[in-house]
Amino acid sequence: MVATTRRKTVGLGILTAVIGVAIALPFALIHPVLPFTVVLLGFGAIILLQRWRWVPKHSMGYLLGCLVALVALLPAVSLFKFAERGFDDGPFYGVAYDGVITGESASDRMDYRDGELLIYNRPADKAPILAYRVEEDVEWAREMDIGQNSRYEKYRLESIEEPELAYGIFRDRLDFEANWNFGTEAGRAYLWKWGGFHRFFLSW
Repeated sequence: MVATTRRKTVGLGILTAVIGVAIALPFALIHPVLPFTVVLLGFGAIILLQRWRWVPKHSMGYLLGCLVALVALLPAVSLFKFAERGFDDGPFYGVAYDGVITGESASDRMDYRDGELLIYNRPADKAPILAYRVEEDVEWAREMDIGQNSRYEKYRLESIEEPELAYGIFRDRLDFEANWNFGTEAGRAYLWKWGGFHRFFLSW
């Protein structure tokens, strides 16, 4: 009986850990602390839900799974963040651009989803603009201003060139060459699958 209970506890713990990591890890896209918060909140919710018969009453199994998930998330989140970045400058979020860009000549354009991505490299110390347009409607536009990051207030991104798209599960990726204070270096921007700009990095 004791051996059977232990096997159930271990099995439930492993299942809880696997499900917890699978659900929590994608939240690292938003912030590296969120996956751990999600696991802890999920553990608390399961403990509360044990009052219903359809939730197995094995608190030790859930606790074991929670602990394993938290430990597993440490290297997983680190690897996840390293794979996302690979860059040492950023993240940068830029500024939503509300100005009129219709009629301006785009420096680069590429087909994207139902419309096209447009890059506007501007003169006179103005940061480039990345915009997504469907037919004649601009769905969103982002001024790629790195000065919004307090560590880079004195620096400026001058232009974006040679853009290339890579499609992902939750986000799509735009790789490009960035001309800024340190010369020409690699850049990478992320675009949410459900629409909108996420963030970008510079320097390889």
